Amino acid sequence: MYHTYFNKLLSSSFYSIYFAQIFHFCMFVMQFYNTLQLVRFAFIFFIALLLCSCAKEKETPVVDTVVIGGGLMGSSAAWYLSNQGNSVLLLEKQDSIYSYGSSYGTARIARSNNRGSDVWSFLHNNSVKETGALIDFLNSSQADKSYKIEDIYTTSPVTYVGRIRIYEKLLASLIRQKVNYEMATNTQEGKKQFDVNLPDSVLIQREYNQHSGTLNPKVLITYLHKAIRKKGNTVKYRTQVMSVKYNKKRDLFELEVKDDESQQTNTIFAKKVASAAGAYNGSILKNVANYFDTLINPKRVFLAFLKIKKEKYQALAESEKQKLISFYPVINSSKGTRKGSFFSMIEYYDADKIPVIKIGGHFQRSDIQNLDSVWVKELSEAERAWSKQSTLDYFQLLNLPIQEEDLEFVGEYSCVYSLTKSEVPFVTPIAQADGSANDRFVVLGGMSGVGAKGAMTYGLIAADILNQKSNNDSLYQVVKQKLGFARHF
Repeated sequence: MYHTYFNKLLSSSFYSIYFAQIFHFCMFVMQFYNTLQLVRFAFIFFIALLLCSCAKEKETPVVDTVVIGGGLMGSSAAWYLSNQGNSVLLLEKQDSIYSYGSSYGTARIARSNNRGSDVWSFLHNNSVKETGALIDFLNSSQADKSYKIEDIYTTSPVTYVGRIRIYEKLLASLIRQKVNYEMATNTQEGKKQFDVNLPDSVLIQREYNQHSGTLNPKVLITYLHKAIRKKGNTVKYRTQVMSVKYNKKRDLFELEVKDDESQQTNTIFAKKVASAAGAYNGSILKNVANYFDTLINPKRVFLAFLKIKKEKYQALAESEKQKLISFYPVINSSKGTRKGSFFSMIEYYDADKIPVIKIGGHFQRSDIQNLDSVWVKELSEAERAWSKQSTLDYFQLLNLPIQEEDLEFVGEYSCVYSLTKSEVPFVTPIAQADGSANDRFVVLGGMSGVGAKGAMTYGLIAADILNQKSNNDSLYQVVKQKLGFARHF
């Protein structure tokens, strides 16, 4: 309309052509300005979208490999994944120093001899070798070579006490597994060889292999975390994985994690996952492999700490003190019943250099009402009595003059065994809907008190599965199969 009006107005004027040109130029400038405004708005809108997208991506990062659980199994798996070139995020719900759980403490029995099964022997012996490689890696940039395998393994005789009926099977495994040992099979031999009071139908065997004795989980975990960081990867404490699910749209595993300090919950996406969450595996895996609730059954196991009272210990002869120390650790199954069997070792020495003895029973198990609170459950009077009497019975076998009034309790705690039907752990991929193995998600679980001595081997197998690495060692293959996927169904 405006164009028509001005064109008529200016058509009779001498200067009409010039006015018309000026008018059209002004219209062009206005249109150009409006276009610039539109472009400017579009540009600002695009930048805002980009910033929002970046913020969202920051909230949901994609990690190559997440390992759930920073105890012995998870830390070992995270180390091997790091060493094999993966970018790894290790998540641990506790602080760097454990205050409870299966990896808590400073002593576990480490032994080469495992009667009747070369699987357990291989797990220990291979773990010793792999721990040596870990030490070499940590020392590779240390001029003083300050890391030592002796920081982790304390070599000492391991004592086994059992019924005479196991003799032939035991002897065959000692020979097959190349164990350095001594053995007494009757009262006279026991007195002559070891100065012990060996009851009828009971034998005693002692193992003398290097790095058999005890291992220190606290130090091994610390060294593994240092090695993981040295490879450029991350260990994050006080971070609890609440659940895991498969995000089909992104073809990633989606982890809901909670920061215990801030109490904030966020999401992490991962291409691959290893779950070594112990008794918590069942609840964490409910959205990706809920059948593990039927494969792994957590049970409470108690541990007691005793020592000889100061006056009595100082009154012992030096030979008696040395004998007491040298006959730990011990695995005693001489009563012939599961409930009567126990394991015991020296956990540490107190300020007066008196050994503090830890004792527990693999088969002293009870049901769990609340998994989160079981760790602080106090021992019953019956459990304390069993611990004390079992320790006194062993002192009597050792011919040591220690009575009930000479012993005192200095500590106790409950831990959890994650039990499988066969009591052989799992290091296995999860099953997909069609029943096939998903090699991008591995579970380490069901360690049932046999985890510590083979921790490095369990972690190696988990990493090999996730990275589809082969190992042609025949015994490795046997062990991997024994721990593996076929047992799901």
